[in-house]
Amino acid sequence: MYVKTKKESIEKIKELKLNHFKEEVFGVNDFERIKLFFLQNPAKEYCLRDAKNTSGKFFFVTSYEECLQKLIEYKGFITLCVSANEYDENIILLGDIKVKKGFETDIVDLTARTDKNADHRNIYEKPEYNIHTTLDDDKIWDIPGFSKIISYLAKYELYDLVVEFAVYDCPVGINNENVAIFELRSDY
Repeated sequence: MYVKTKKESIEKIKELKLNHFKEEVFGVNDFERIKLFFLQNPAKEYCLRDAKNTSGKFFFVTSYEECLQKLIEYKGFITLCVSANEYDENIILLGDIKVKKGFETDIVDLTARTDKNADHRNIYEKPEYNIHTTLDDDKIWDIPGFSKIISYLAKYELYDLVVEFAVYDCPVGINNENVAIFELRSDY
């Protein structure tokens, strides 16, 4: 599986039926569909992002009207999702993980944090965990939430991909699970 863009990631997450916070891709002029998203997905906060560029512009908005004001910042396509910020207090582990299937053992790259201020843009600034090791390494199993994310990756065979995830102490997302997937990427 090769995933190049945020749009492809959203499509793959839906296709695999992975747990996630509701997210859709829209054209910047698709006002009626965007309005319908707000009506069908009531939340305290939403996240607006560039659908094509990684680390592109993003904004947190609280209403359709506020979203319309920010749309002028984009060209082409955007993603709009229900924000996970409401569950910041419930984070056990948040980060990026890649498990590469090995001949004798799987190799794990993990960059993550356990604090409520962690997000997928700041985990590289001050990571609590920045590990390149194998699944045979006993110390990784002591990381809070690690066994849950590894079980999730195994269940859905999410190998050889960078997986943006969060493990929570309560069920969240469209599937009401403790693990939510935010993005799949083929490269860092």
